Amino acid sequence: MGMPLGDDTVSAEESVTPAGEAGGELTPQDRLFVPHRKRLVCSYATNDEGVRELRLDYGLKEVSFDEERLFAFGEQIGSVPSFTGEQAMTWGPGYAWDELAPLLAALLDEGILARGDGHEERAGGLVDSPLPPSKCPVAKFFSNDTCEDLTRELSGHAVEMGNLEIAIAMHRIAHAALDTDDRQVGEGNVYPPGLRLDRDTEWRVCQYPGSRYRDALPMNVTALKAMIKYWRPILATILHVRREMLARMGEPARPPWTIGELHTFSSVVLALPTFLLMQRGGSQPQVALDPVLSSMFRITDGIRMTTYDMMFSIEHTLDVNLAVDGAGIYEYAEKYAALIGTTGVCAGPEPMIREFLSIVIDGSNNEQLADRELPPQVQHLLTQLPAAVDYGLYSMQVAALTSTIWLQMSEATEAVLAVLASDAAAADPRCVRLRNALLGDWQQLETLQHTRTYDRNVHWIAFRDAYARSHAIARTSIGPAELDAAVAPVAHGALHDRAADELRGLLASYPASIVEPMIDIVLGYLRREQAMLAHAAELQAQINRVLDRPAARRPPAMPDLLSAMSYGARKTWFPHLFATLARGLGISITHTATTIDITARNPDLPPDLSSTRSNSTRDHASDAPAH
Repeated sequence: MGMPLGDDTVSAEESVTPAGEAGGELTPQDRLFVPHRKRLVCSYATNDEGVRELRLDYGLKEVSFDEERLFAFGEQIGSVPSFTGEQAMTWGPGYAWDELAPLLAALLDEGILARGDGHEERAGGLVDSPLPPSKCPVAKFFSNDTCEDLTRELSGHAVEMGNLEIAIAMHRIAHAALDTDDRQVGEGNVYPPGLRLDRDTEWRVCQYPGSRYRDALPMNVTALKAMIKYWRPILATILHVRREMLARMGEPARPPWTIGELHTFSSVVLALPTFLLMQRGGSQPQVALDPVLSSMFRITDGIRMTTYDMMFSIEHTLDVNLAVDGAGIYEYAEKYAALIGTTGVCAGPEPMIREFLSIVIDGSNNEQLADRELPPQVQHLLTQLPAAVDYGLYSMQVAALTSTIWLQMSEATEAVLAVLASDAAAADPRCVRLRNALLGDWQQLETLQHTRTYDRNVHWIAFRDAYARSHAIARTSIGPAELDAAVAPVAHGALHDRAADELRGLLASYPASIVEPMIDIVLGYLRREQAMLAHAAELQAQINRVLDRPAARRPPAMPDLLSAMSYGARKTWFPHLFATLARGLGISITHTATTIDITARNPDLPPDLSSTRSNSTRDHASDAPAH
């Protein structure tokens, strides 16, 4: 039996007694039951070795049985109100207590089983909000007038409106916007969290069978009521996007979609309200969205998040080219607890979710929606649908492009750590200090699953797919068609030769054996960042043209991208190789796509170098300032 267990939100009622507490050692006479039995989902699957397994999914926990003789035992666990060990021994072919006792004890320890007779008090109705009080006193949103002040307030770094998509992923930009029902698009998940407003919301314990059943997190019934109210217009609006996307792909009626196609499609749907809000740089105060658009955003984001998990989950990654239908999306979401979020569980009942997936993904029974009248704002938006779709596609390319930086930085960090592992480096306190700082970075990168070759490849495959798909169907092609070409290092030139000479001088007192390898790694990675920034500038310029939004005064720079790591609920330090070099060596490297500035402020260096700023590596042909 396997039991891969992640962080779980399974709550135990008063009747549940964990194995380690009162009750003592498990005996065959002890009565056991599955708390919240409707949460347990039983299914059969074939594992990576081709072996048939019985899987029990319980909230965020999964139990797998790969021994056929245990299948009967696994099937019965959730099918009876309660049982004893003596009864369980009769479920299969000659079970012995010594065989079942460790399995039952493990299930008890994980809270999947509990001691008792299976009696559950019926969950109450309304519950308190799971959200902390808002720290945002008034509604705030991004516009030409507010963007720089607002991003500075949120992250400490001002981002121009013309570079917003490099700092905040397009699918999150609309979160803080209000609709005409005075609800934010992101509801309890508003990003950045600092922009969430307090709103009266009906929260209830989920009673739907499956992974969400009586979860510790409640469901947002207020959002569900809005979804029901605007249901048919929501579906009709999404079908317009579906037709546009299928026409661009050259296959007007071709279900099923692949996972990669569905991720692109759902992301583009989320671009519609964002496109409306971002046109001409937005307005202050923000124009309220029609609730059809805000509700459409929330439910479609479920497809985006599920397909994202399918592509990026290291533990159960699926091929981006794997065909999947609506039923497959729902089964995956149920199996891997994608219906359980960080602030609540999905409030949609299963029939409603399945209808949505069947119509939107499979194209089933959508004839009656074809000519449905839509609200004026939605109709106006659909007259600009090709431009709105392009906005989504270019923004997806920006996201894929910039996301590769962390993968490439992890490789560069690994290479620097290898250089610093030499005996010569270990004898130099400055190298030891730098290595310790980089090991701290490495721990942070491990949380992103960017430190193993396999994990990096999982991310690369998904980023390549998102970039190539969105590039292929945009009406105007910007930059290379493939991601690898877009992030290939810029050509080594005189600018980099001067930078190498500058670093050589600043590192002259370090062990000779590490100097040239360090310079090669640092400049190789820097050239990759420059390539990313150059192409991001092209894409941001095209986004601004599509939106009829003022161009940025300066091209995107690494601080714009790095500021994205400060928008979350926890403002924690996040590793960047050059920031760590500045802390460890006292050598600061800042750059744009066409410039490099190097500053030395290291007390361990000779006095004449302790506060030296070099401008010799700036490309004076460029007007772009260094950042």
